[in-house]
Amino acid sequence: MPSALAIFTCRPNSHPFQERHVYLDEPVKIGRSVARCRPAQNNATFDCKVLSRNHALVWFDHKTGKFYLQDTKSSNGTFINSQRLSRGSEESPPCEILSGDIIQFGVDVTENTRKVTHGCIVSTIKLFLPDGMEARLRSDVIHAPLPSPVDKVAANTPSIYSQELFQLSQYLQEALHREQMLEQKLATLQRLLAVTQEASDTSWQALIDEDRLLSRLEVMGNQLQACSKNQTEDSLRKELIALQEDKHNYETTAKESLRRVLQEKIEVVRKLSEVE
Repeated sequence: MPSALAIFTCRPNSHPFQERHVYLDEPVKIGRSVARCRPAQNNATFDCKVLSRNHALVWFDHKTGKFYLQDTKSSNGTFINSQRLSRGSEESPPCEILSGDIIQFGVDVTENTRKVTHGCIVSTIKLFLPDGMEARLRSDVIHAPLPSPVDKVAANTPSIYSQELFQLSQYLQEALHREQMLEQKLATLQRLLAVTQEASDTSWQALIDEDRLLSRLEVMGNQLQACSKNQTEDSLRKELIALQEDKHNYETTAKESLRRVLQEKIEVVRKLSEVE
């Protein structure tokens, strides 16, 4: 018989985890990683300190064709669309979940001694029936009463108004996350631009130094050639003076040209930085 499928996708405000594809042949335990039960892509075990070992159960009921979630006496709670299913260390009644719901296991916990915050698991759950069709979405039944436990109506069942507020809160969190990612990318681009500019300046300086060295070698070669000729001292002196003047004029012209090119490059980089 084909199995129902639950897909847990990590949300931006969650403790990070890889997407899980969990087949619901039987009730599946959700809990904290331990030595004998490690996280895998086909289970609901998470390497997260705020979860209990046996935190919750999720399953598919073939008789009703619905998916259910139950908190199994966890310390930090289980939430469906920000609504807690039970008090701490109390077992909740089974609650129906719909595809697209935001499921949260635990809450963020801060250690006062080390000032370290341990994040909770927050995921979007996608539910698929055994025939491969996606289960009902929350938006499809937004005008109907929200899911209630199988055995009794939970006292903290969310209202339509609170559901809409929760969805708005999620949209704002996602927008903030995207904005932060864009700011990080912009900062990275600015750092790369600064590094590129520095490397370019260094390259230009190396080119100038190399040109000076080549010019010096050329002058020395000319001087050696002149010395090897059988010339009078006066003619040799005049030729050396002329060569030195040519060398000086050439270096002056080359340096001025390189300076102008470098200045133009710096101006282009500055304008590019302003545009970004």
